[in-house]
Amino acid sequence: MSTGQTLCNSCSATLTAEELAAPGSAVLACESCKRAAKLARVHRWQPVMQWEDGREGLRLASTAPVPWDSSNVVMIRVTHDGQVSVVHTVSGKRAMLEAAARSDMLMVAWPGERRQDVFIVDDRTSARKALS
Repeated sequence: MSTGQTLCNSCSATLTAEELAAPGSAVLACESCKRAAKLARVHRWQPVMQWEDGREGLRLASTAPVPWDSSNVVMIRVTHDGQVSVVHTVSGKRAMLEAAARSDMLMVAWPGERRQDVFIVDDRTSARKALS
């Protein structure tokens, strides 16, 4: 934790005075992220549940003109058990889309004009078509 920090380490939401004053916390986190972390420990991670509350700042790939075949676009897969894999090639993206389970979180990222953008792959069928 850095001195003067006022944002949640997980979702970057502004922390309330109560959350900032919480004793014995090694990591600053908002109540929503604390609840999600507790549920993840008890019920194992379920990305679909977290997307509803935890996608602030992430857009859906279906809302953007993703240049799927560009090597500048990286596809990231986070499995149910927390394994992370990354691919840049068209064939790698195709294989990742085919191998991904429904419970896996798929994201794509690429450099925009002013910043790096990250998108949740919400329409896998369209992504497959774009890569064929």
